[in-house]
Amino acid sequence: MFAVFFRGLVACVAAMMFAMPALATQVSGLFESQRLVADQLPESRVRAVQSGLAEVLLKVSGRKASLEAGQVKAVLAQAEQYLAQYSYHENPLGEADKGQAGGDQAALLKYRLKMNFDSASLMQILNRAQLPVWGSDRPNVMVWLVIEGASRRFIVNSESNPLLSELLENAAKRRGVPITLPLMDLQDEQLISVSDIWGQFGDRITAASVRYSPDTVLSGRFYRDAKGLWQARWLLQTGKKRESINLKAEQLGLLFTKSANALAESLAAKYAVVAKPGKSGEYAFSVKGVESVGDYAQLNQYLSSLQVVQRVEITRMEGNAIGYRVALNGNSDQFLSVVRLDSFLKLDDSSMVNEEVDFFWQGQK
Repeated sequence: MFAVFFRGLVACVAAMMFAMPALATQVSGLFESQRLVADQLPESRVRAVQSGLAEVLLKVSGRKASLEAGQVKAVLAQAEQYLAQYSYHENPLGEADKGQAGGDQAALLKYRLKMNFDSASLMQILNRAQLPVWGSDRPNVMVWLVIEGASRRFIVNSESNPLLSELLENAAKRRGVPITLPLMDLQDEQLISVSDIWGQFGDRITAASVRYSPDTVLSGRFYRDAKGLWQARWLLQTGKKRESINLKAEQLGLLFTKSANALAESLAAKYAVVAKPGKSGEYAFSVKGVESVGDYAQLNQYLSSLQVVQRVEITRMEGNAIGYRVALNGNSDQFLSVVRLDSFLKLDDSSMVNEEVDFFWQGQK
């Protein structure tokens, strides 16, 4: 009897999660990068700047394929032209760069080179090349990961596994994806177990994620196979949609990197948009609940700020409702995805059968 009641409770909590408003995370530092270098010589800086710019373009476009475009390759060949500012800082750890020196003659990386690139120029290049651009409003991803070690399986979190947590967080940061790891305090332990995550029981994972208010939930397991290779089995849940991601690598650190890359590519496919001047689609909708001049100003500012929106046109005003037509850089599905992510506009699901859908203005808190 209790088991039936508990499963019902879990289902209710999971449903509540997807009814709650999602709050996108504003990702900063998209046009910044850091590299460890052995010296401050110009030739060393050229290599580091090129590598740093490639990372920035990958974060901003969200898609690895963008780096293969001819215009992007030309930009990378002249990377220093797009460097807005840079500075050197001592690296107290002095990590050795074995790949740079080769063999046992490892170069000591004495400095951390911090770079900031020209955002306006790079955005123009991506738009002219009709490549994806992923704005700074990005979904916050709740990550539940179980690793099978030599003697036991454990859930990765900052308190118990700081080094592994840092590896995962840094890999996600390099792709501009905000992630949250569980606290694994008493509240988490009451809601979820190692076996729940290992078995990828979606409802239990979703219920345990409610307190963190994520936009997307990623759960998975890492283990070594019979050949000694690290394997990853991920489940990505966004609303009612689920996607399986399977990866493998020889080293655990590389598996973290591959996981962050796969996550970024999947999210960018949904949220990154391509600007196509003169070929944009249009989308008509109405917004209810606009009660004041302040609401009206905030709403127009919000719509105009969306990367997926090229132009905003007001078609009518009736009481507290406003009709809009927007020209889109992407398609209507991307527009709806971005709107759901920010949650300033709440979709009236009953209107989806109509020619023009309705939203309720929630306001910018």
